[in-house]
Amino acid sequence: MFTGDGLIIGEDRDTESKTASFFCVDGSTGRTLWSGKDFGEAWWIGLLGVKDGTLYLHGFKKPDMPEHKHIFAVDVRTGQLRWKNSDCAFLAVAENDVFGFKDLFERRVFYRIDGRTGTLLEELTALPDSVDPNERYERTDFRFPSPVPKEAIPAPVAPHITDAVAAEYVAGERYTVLNTHRRNTPPAEGLTNRVMVIGNDGHRVLFTDTLNSATPYPVPDSFFMDGDRLYYIKERTTLTAVRLKP
Repeated sequence: MFTGDGLIIGEDRDTESKTASFFCVDGSTGRTLWSGKDFGEAWWIGLLGVKDGTLYLHGFKKPDMPEHKHIFAVDVRTGQLRWKNSDCAFLAVAENDVFGFKDLFERRVFYRIDGRTGTLLEELTALPDSVDPNERYERTDFRFPSPVPKEAIPAPVAPHITDAVAAEYVAGERYTVLNTHRRNTPPAEGLTNRVMVIGNDGHRVLFTDTLNSATPYPVPDSFFMDGDRLYYIKERTTLTAVRLKP
């Protein structure tokens, strides 16, 4: 999850031990601001969004059920828990207030909560008109790859997709970023997923890296672009950023 002021929030999940923790890094340098935070919930917790310096997370009404309950409000710069509400689910943020809700028998009740302290301010029968329950509290203006077309293959990628099981790309003004999946030898070892940056002038490979050395099937959207920065996760464990300069 990317904030509007250049931070990256991530979650690190261990499916075997059923533990989850969260971290925050500076998107321009990769410097870790904080990490290893679970906010008192070992597994049933997830990211909601970031607004005005506060990171919001949710819990779940019941294990193995998708319905949210609980609101965790965290200082995004320090990773310190500011407050927690265990009674309702997150809905929206407006100015200094957080709005939550609770589903009762045949009706939904809304709550206005002080965003600084977590204090319940009032119970409402409806949301104020100024509150948008569909607002997104994270950046979404990234470029994701498209499948390489079987016909009219872009010239920069054509020499680099021979024997590829799947290929997708993002075309830039000076370069093209290509993601391929190729069969390993022996085939039982799955596919190798690699990303490469190809110069549009001469089609030279300027950068390449292995995202996954043994994956059982092609994974779409293995990378994405944020301006001139390429992001991907290497071998399912390492968040990696590459600055693409002219």
